[in-house]
Amino acid sequence: MGRLIFCIGNKAKEPYFFQSTGTKVYTMEELCYYLYHNIETLEEDLSERQLVPWIRNELGMEERADFLQQLMDRNAGIKDLVVSIFCSTDYYTEEEINKLIADIDVYFDMLPIERKKRHADAFLRYGKTREAMLEYRNLLDDRDFVYVPEEDQAKAYHNMAVLLAKNGMFKNAAKYFLIAYQKGARKESLCQYLYALKIGGMEQEFNNALTKYADETEVMRVLENQFFFLEENREYSPEYINVLRLRELKDREEEAPDEDGGFWWLFEETVARLKKNYRDA
Repeated sequence: MGRLIFCIGNKAKEPYFFQSTGTKVYTMEELCYYLYHNIETLEEDLSERQLVPWIRNELGMEERADFLQQLMDRNAGIKDLVVSIFCSTDYYTEEEINKLIADIDVYFDMLPIERKKRHADAFLRYGKTREAMLEYRNLLDDRDFVYVPEEDQAKAYHNMAVLLAKNGMFKNAAKYFLIAYQKGARKESLCQYLYALKIGGMEQEFNNALTKYADETEVMRVLENQFFFLEENREYSPEYINVLRLRELKDREEEAPDEDGGFWWLFEETVARLKKNYRDA
């Protein structure tokens, strides 16, 4: 859950799995913590049919489960369901629950397009890359996107660019980073725009951008330091050392003994490490 949670109730043998974010919870306290921090997915999370049976069977809270089922049968609102769940444990204070209810009101008072943006952000926060890309793409193509505050528009373009870059689509990523910078004037977006151009091999565009944004001294200094660091440290990375070793093995046209790994073993291990580093970046 990303935080140490003190639990006093029953712990489930089988966790409840939220499809929307890929999160598992084992206790009522963890369930409350999850719901408290995921307003954007409350509607779909609380409409899942297996939640009430899980509370009944895994947590042994039959009365609470029966009451929740009655609320659902009456098509009760999200706030009623939330209050019922949160009142089944002392994990959150009354003041904190009231704040959550107020935040829920604020969220559902937003324009649908603004909620769509928050929903995409939630997918990104939980590493649901495919879902996040689809949500951001639909968001940016929506004609109502113009009604989203420009600062949030900039963040949406920036986040979409990050996802594109992680998938190796640096040309499109650079385009979105630039739009994000033009809308929000965030130095981070400008830095990422320049990185995308450089890593994507767009040298002419990169050099033109350096000239155009030369007055952004802070950005230029960060960029220079980052490239210097990468150049200075590349020879010390395990990946670089492995590549040298692969060249050596290949040049000899023979495999090392099994205990030394061998060419193909080292090749697969190096590729796997590079993939992991790229996905985690």
